[in-house]
Amino acid sequence: MAIRQIKSGKAAGPENIPAEAIKADVAATARILHILFNKIWDEEQVPTDWKERLLIKIPKKGDLSNCDNYRGITLLSIPGKVFNRVLLNRMKDCVDAQLRDHQAGFRKDRLCTDQIATLRIIVEQSIEWNSSLYINFIDYEKAFDSVDRSTLWKLLRHYGVPQKIVNIIQKSHDGLQCEIVHGGQLTKSFEIKTCVRQDCLLSPFLFLLVIDWIMKTSICEGKHGIQWISRM
Repeated sequence: MAIRQIKSGKAAGPENIPAEAIKADVAATARILHILFNKIWDEEQVPTDWKERLLIKIPKKGDLSNCDNYRGITLLSIPGKVFNRVLLNRMKDCVDAQLRDHQAGFRKDRLCTDQIATLRIIVEQSIEWNSSLYINFIDYEKAFDSVDRSTLWKLLRHYGVPQKIVNIIQKSHDGLQCEIVHGGQLTKSFEIKTCVRQDCLLSPFLFLLVIDWIMKTSICEGKHGIQWISRM
């Protein structure tokens, strides 16, 4: 199942194995990866190749001498993506039921259009009842870069993720190396010591846990300021 869930048409990672190659014969690929994944599971350590990232700069607009006017695409190991998909499938079952119903982003069968419809109803009711309404839109700048790893490991345990999976995810973030493709050449490799992995299948889910915990804490423990949720 995890193999079929990997999207085709994506660039290969450092080991030059494209998604199409591992999906050409799913049964054969599953037998090979099963051996590797069992080893990772037992030793709680991922291959070094999976910690190597190639970052390709994509210009946006404005002054291109400013680094903020680029966005990066990270090329990751395709077999590594399959393994992360396995972990994600296992974690979602135990975590999803604990998430707030208000959270739609990064969740299956939930859309932003649902949130827009809810917001519209609230606005219409506020107008009808002639009541005050405050709407707060928060834009997380460099959202994945803002995640503190030590806090993230605690949150994974808080949401009931098995310790073995927490250990594997933590080890996969330790010693991350990145090279930037610039002018057809590669820069020297450097270590990334903060944030979650960009373009990793797990990153949206990990960021979701952080946001869910922040919102739960602010709603349950907040004693001052404007009320977050409606009492209609």
